This record gives sequence, C-alpha cells and structure tokens, in this order.
Amino acid sequence: MNCAYCEERLSDYLENALIVSERAAMESHLQGCSYCTELLDGVRQVIQWGRDFQVQPAPAWLAPRIVANTPQVVRVTWADWRRNAWRQICEPRFALALLTATLVLGWMGSLAGITADDLAIVRQPSAIYYRFGGWANRVYGDAVRGYYGSSLVNAIQCQIHTQIEQFRENS
Repeated sequence: MNCAYCEERLSDYLENALIVSERAAMESHLQGCSYCTELLDGVRQVIQWGRDFQVQPAPAWLAPRIVANTPQVVRVTWADWRRNAWRQICEPRFALALLTATLVLGWMGSLAGITADDLAIVRQPSAIYYRFGGWANRVYGDAVRGYYGSSLVNAIQCQIHTQIEQFRENS
C-alpha cells in the first residue's frame, strides 16, 4: 500500500468501513509510515474539535429578518400573462421578426409553387387532404421523371442495353 491510497481510505478507516484485509493493510502501513500516522492524528483531532464545538443559539432578530427579506412568490394570473405577451408583441423587434418570417415564408412558398389559391383550401379540411395528395403525387412524379431523365441514369441504361445486345449477339 502507498501513501496516496492510504490518504484516500483514511476516512473509511476511521469510520470502520473497510473490509478486514484493507484494514489490516492500512494498519501495517500506518505502523511504518510516520507521515500517514501524523495525518491520521490530525484528522482525528479535527473530528474531535467538530464534536466539541459549542452550538450557538441564533439571535432572536434573525428569524424575522430572514422572513422579511425572503422574496414573495407572486402568482401569475392570465391577465398578467396576456399583458406581458402583448408587451412582447408590441416590441419593434417582434414586428420586424414577423415581417421577415412572412417575407421568407412567402418567398419559399413561391419557389415551391404554392399560390394564394392553395392557401384558400385551409377553410375546408377535406380539400386539404385531397389537395395534399395531388401535390404529393405531382412532386413524386416530378422526382421520378427527374431521376430517370438524369444523365447518369441515361448513361447506365445505355451501358445495360449495350451489354444486353452483346449478350444476344454472342448467344
């Protein structure tokens, strides 16, 4: 056992929390090491000072002072919440953020091909379902046509057809 391990286990040794073999190793180390023995005596002395320390009663003025200086927890009502929300909405930065978001969403919607007529279907939930289904089919069809129309797919198909024709000629 070394001194570092002994220092780590010192409080366990004092509390009798070590297993028998570790306790025996600690005792043999403490018999041969004056540094660790001195440390053990110092820790015992500090523990004893803590036990002998007199508990001082709190002054009579302390409890009322703590209660007086403790902040009150205020319950937030719906009116307070609405008032604070309205203050946030009236901030110029909120208006600028709302304007920016509207412009960006409008720009992205125009890039995606969404028109004002597409947004009118919000009033009819069933129309949303059917319009979305048609839109999804259109997007999927465009993606498939784009995939099969790409130059890479055409090059691969040409190589496959060439290989098939060579195979037919050789057989």
